[in-house]
Amino acid sequence: MEFLRKPAQRSVDQSLTILAVAFLIASISGCASPGPARPPSLHLPSLVSDLSATRTADSVTLRWTTPEKTTDGLKIQPPLTAEICREAPVAKPSHRPAVCTPVRRLAVNAGPSEASETLPVPLTADPATLLTYRVQIFNAKGHSAGLSSPAFAAAGAAPPPIQNLRATPTREGAMLEWQPQPAEALVELDRLLIQTGTPARKPPTKQTKQPKQPLQLTPAAPAEVHLQAGSTASDPGGTIDPTAQRGETYRYTAQRVRSVVISGHKLRLASAQSPATTLVMRDTFPPKAPASLVAAPSGTSIDLSWEPNTEPDLAGYLVYRQLVSPVGTLVGTPTRLTPGPISAPAFSDQTAQPGQTYSYRVTAVDTAGNESPVSNETQESRRNP
Repeated sequence: MEFLRKPAQRSVDQSLTILAVAFLIASISGCASPGPARPPSLHLPSLVSDLSATRTADSVTLRWTTPEKTTDGLKIQPPLTAEICREAPVAKPSHRPAVCTPVRRLAVNAGPSEASETLPVPLTADPATLLTYRVQIFNAKGHSAGLSSPAFAAAGAAPPPIQNLRATPTREGAMLEWQPQPAEALVELDRLLIQTGTPARKPPTKQTKQPKQPLQLTPAAPAEVHLQAGSTASDPGGTIDPTAQRGETYRYTAQRVRSVVISGHKLRLASAQSPATTLVMRDTFPPKAPASLVAAPSGTSIDLSWEPNTEPDLAGYLVYRQLVSPVGTLVGTPTRLTPGPISAPAFSDQTAQPGQTYSYRVTAVDTAGNESPVSNETQESRRNP
């Protein structure tokens, strides 16, 4: 019986060994499996998703971001070509898909991109109609993944450009003027700060070294400011920029903008930008003359008072006195009684002589040293003791 069991045992052992080797081979081959085979990449650039269109004068400017990746996530290999197409305005609705006709091809790189189209003459006349633009990016083999999402602009007549733009500094701000036109459009002005009047602070030397002070953080003036003037019904031919700061240098441009709504899209037709005008906001304009000056005798003096000025850069007031003759005529020239500007809208003349009549006037002075015209005149006499 022992002799009969040995061949069977050997057969079982051999079978187990074969199964173990087969399992090991299957495990090893399973770890190294590359998975399902992937089709080769076509290197198609991804679709553009941020196309925008801006109508200015007789041209449309298109901006977009050329993708950096292909549709399957690989880095795009140059060269790349952008093709812009425009769907012509349709006079009557139709169920047939609109045809997007190519109007421009240009070489592009991945990242921000821009192109413009000068419109055909028929598209620069009213009535305003809808223009639809799309862009597609081709790879080096001339293949594309398709058209982008649409961007819209308006066909029609753009408003006339701004002419004779000029800027003048005033106490209220920058006075901007231009030649008015009877156009149904707003006037938009752009201001660019090109120089600051704040002097650079020099580092202290060893001789003038000062103790450390807390850091003072003040908000910087915006470099660009956008203003609007007039309405669609009238063109004022000018406006004030009250935020222009003295001592600064600005560059202004302007354009007229007409708004239209076509097929639910609110669009702009803008004129060309005007030539730039540069303004240096020099502080050469004086404060207003003080008002309502009155005088009254008070013991051994003559007291003066007037309405306070409201200019934010007011430094103070100067008081002038002139002798009045017994017949009522002014004698000599006015004498300044205050060596420097005084802050209060009041003054007491302690040097007035008994029985003498004087003429008084007051001026206002700002921090730049500009002096206002004189106030109204008032006359008063000091009483005899």
